[in-house]
Amino acid sequence: MNASIDIAIQSEGWPACEGLIARAVEAVSDQFEAPRIGELSVVLSDDAQVRVLNRDYRGKDASTNVLSFPQDGMLLGDIVLAHETLLREAAGKAVSFEAHFTHLLIHGWLHLQGFDHLTDDTAAEMESIEIAALATLGIDNPYQVNDE
Repeated sequence: MNASIDIAIQSEGWPACEGLIARAVEAVSDQFEAPRIGELSVVLSDDAQVRVLNRDYRGKDASTNVLSFPQDGMLLGDIVLAHETLLREAAGKAVSFEAHFTHLLIHGWLHLQGFDHLTDDTAAEMESIEIAALATLGIDNPYQVNDE
C-alpha cells in the first residue's frame, strides 16, 4: 500500500469499513504510475459537518457526498465523506452503500493525487481510473446508465 491511513469517525451510523478503505486505496493506487505516498486522513462524517466544510472552503452552503483537502509533502490530505448523503445517493442509484462509498473514496483519493474533472478530457481520465479500480474490487461501473 502507498499510504498510511488514519480514520476518524465523527458521526454515528458508519459501518466498520477500515478494511474496505485500505483495499480501495490499494486498488486505485495500482491503476497509475507513481502515486504520491504518505499519510491519508479519512473522515467519516455527516451532512451537517460536511455542509460547514463545503460552505467554508468552497463557498457552497450545502452538504455534498465527498470533499478532498490535498496537502503537501508526506501528508497527502483529507477525504471527508457525508454519511446521510451517501445513503440517499446509494438508494437513489439502487447500489449498495459499500459500492457507493468505495466509489467516492476512490474519487477523493484521486483528487489528492492531483486528478480533477474540470474538463471533459480530465474527467474521462479520472473516471477511467475509478472504473478500473472499482472493477478490481468487483464493483460495477458507477457511470453506466441502466435503462431498465
